[in-house]
Amino acid sequence: MRLANLKGDFMKAIMKVREDAGAMEVKKLRTPKPGPGEVLVKMKAAGICYSDVMILTNKYKGRVPVPIPIIMGHEGAGVIAEVGEGVEHVKPGDKVGLNPLWGCGQCQNCLNGYPNMCMNWRHLGITCDGTFAEYRVLPAFVAYKLPDSISLIDGAFLEPISLTVRTLEHVKPMVGDTVAIIGPGSIGMFHLQAFKSAGASIVIVIGLDQDAKRFEIAKRLGADYIVNGSKEDVEKRVKEITNGVGVDIVVETANHPSTIPLAVNLAAARGRVVLFGLYPEATMSPLTFLRSGLTMAGDVAVVPRQFLRAIRWVEYKKVLAEPMITKRFKLDQAKEAFEAFHQGEMVKVAFEM
Repeated sequence: MRLANLKGDFMKAIMKVREDAGAMEVKKLRTPKPGPGEVLVKMKAAGICYSDVMILTNKYKGRVPVPIPIIMGHEGAGVIAEVGEGVEHVKPGDKVGLNPLWGCGQCQNCLNGYPNMCMNWRHLGITCDGTFAEYRVLPAFVAYKLPDSISLIDGAFLEPISLTVRTLEHVKPMVGDTVAIIGPGSIGMFHLQAFKSAGASIVIVIGLDQDAKRFEIAKRLGADYIVNGSKEDVEKRVKEITNGVGVDIVVETANHPSTIPLAVNLAAARGRVVLFGLYPEATMSPLTFLRSGLTMAGDVAVVPRQFLRAIRWVEYKKVLAEPMITKRFKLDQAKEAFEAFHQGEMVKVAFEM
């Protein structure tokens, strides 16, 4: 079944075309056809993630090498254009969000419900072609039908919102908890919205001078305090805000080794710390960690239940991406979009197709 004729059966896609750092081009490719158990999605929106930048600049350290050439991107949403044989849960015309990861389904980690820990995982834009294209053929089970009330922009960011769901599973927030978020990027802003919705009494957003515009968005999203590490002692200020106690929950999203010890030092006794940084090494004090009785969590990607919960959050307007989008780009503007992301003035950079 097809939704409509595809324009000339060719499509545009943003690709990393060579092993060289920065070797990105917008290419014209033949539109793929879905096979049994697959769907053809007309992509409508996609977001740039920090891992996309790391792949482009050859800094990404994955379980397996990223195959080159590759269509980039793993965040996205669209409309079903065609379904292959045996696909029944979606039909042409349905809006869908894309869960970018799936496992082999047979190993111990998959059978235990953790396909994100599968050593043979598949991941859009990392192990196979991704979302920065006008059309994508995908396994039907990664396409989740979206309620009519969810915009395709919000739908495109369900994967990073799912990461926030994952955090809340780890830290189990209680009404009245105090929270510090290190890094006012998109992951930080999704966490800000989630913790405010979960009943946090205080949410502190921490950044630097370069985050001035992001601070403004954080205030609009409900941040109780903004702490600028370029101008003040972050640890001292957080202790002032919390009457010397520290915060119950710290979420580190700044992608810098220096924020690991900071996260540990900001936490109150018996506090919970979640790490998002993708750097290979950092230094912290085990003595501080042990004496404070902290719990620290690390994780990667998401599992289906977290993606489903993210859909519910967006449907009921608890966590949204649209308020964070200040400019949208076309696929032909790939270079401009990646430069905007690198400059850090925007919270989230989105493509619209």
